[in-house]
Amino acid sequence: MREFIVAYDVSDNKRLRKVAKLLEKVGIRIEYSLFFVRMSKEEMVNIAFKISEIIDNNMDDVRIYEIEDYGIALGRADLLDEMYIIR
Repeated sequence: MREFIVAYDVSDNKRLRKVAKLLEKVGIRIEYSLFFVRMSKEEMVNIAFKISEIIDNNMDDVRIYEIEDYGIALGRADLLDEMYIIR
C-alpha cells in the first residue's frame, strides 16, 4: 500500500461533486478539496484515469502526490500503522 495526497480545483460544480464523490469512496477528506488516499499505485492510476474522464483539462486542476515518508512531526504526533477516522 502506498499513500497519496489528492488536491483539486474544479471550476464547475457538477464536475466538482463527481470528483469529490469518487474520492470520498477511496480516501479521507482532509480539507474541502484535499484527500488522503492509501492504495496501490496501480489503483491510483485507475482513479486518476477516472478523474481525467470527469474534469475539463483546460479549466480544472487535479494533482496527485505520492507520500514517500512521514516527514517531520511537530508537537504531539503519533505515527500509526492503521488509518483512523474520528467522527
